[in-house]
Amino acid sequence: MTKSLIMYFSLSGATKTAAETIRKYTHSDIIRLEPKTPYPTGYSQYSKVGMQQMQDKANVAIKTKIPDLHQYDYIFVGYPTWDGQVPRIINTMFAENDFSGSCVVPFSTSVSTSFEDTLGSLKAAVGDGVSIVGGFRYSGEGQARDYLNTYNLTD
Repeated sequence: MTKSLIMYFSLSGATKTAAETIRKYTHSDIIRLEPKTPYPTGYSQYSKVGMQQMQDKANVAIKTKIPDLHQYDYIFVGYPTWDGQVPRIINTMFAENDFSGSCVVPFSTSVSTSFEDTLGSLKAAVGDGVSIVGGFRYSGEGQARDYLNTYNLTD
């Protein structure tokens, strides 16, 4: 039996919904990434901060305690798409934690950006020694269930 973890970052709630859906079918442990400095409320406010972080290639400090990742066979990593990229907190997460030997299954949430368009920034964040296994843009429970079943990632 495999053990999996879902790590996700969500401000609007869309990625949280996706993570909880994945948990429903995988029975994974789940962790919501929270920054040390909270984002302002409301899309128009937090998007300005997020875009500035992207421009500055900022290191976004993480408040969430991350467990030893070597106990997991699969680590699902969820994120909203910001300007076609992963948010900077995802870069920090990979830079500050040992994902070596891990199988990372990414999932994104976006109204307009395809999952494939986020892969460049994700691969740059992940670095060497970590396998990215597939991945998808969340578009509803049925699609997520089908993806997980297709790749034998359900519990």
